[in-house]
Amino acid sequence: MVEPNISAYLQNHLRQAQELEENIEKLATQRYQLDLSLKEMQKTLDELNKLDESTPIYRTVGSILYRVQDKKKLVDELDEQIELAKIRISTLEKQQKSLEEKYKELQNAIRDRYNQENKKGATN
Repeated sequence: MVEPNISAYLQNHLRQAQELEENIEKLATQRYQLDLSLKEMQKTLDELNKLDESTPIYRTVGSILYRVQDKKKLVDELDEQIELAKIRISTLEKQQKSLEEKYKELQNAIRDRYNQENKKGATN
């Protein structure tokens, strides 16, 4: 909650800081979910690679389970999904880092301005 006795400048910057916090949290949540998905895909790929070529492989699509005829194609698709997930995670990490830096800069600007306003108020 914003104090009524602080300047509009500080109120605006505080709102911006709150928005940045929310965006950082959203990115962290997305990254966490992608990390879980990536680990699951990697585990699936590891298990697929352990299977003998003659072992039947099944895949779910929605609520349907069907037999996969081409193991190599499935492995290739999974490899591609893993690479895309890694790229997306890297992008999210960069976005999160950038927002965290902006947040720190905004925090410093708010602190400096708040201290300036308090000094002015104390001398008046």
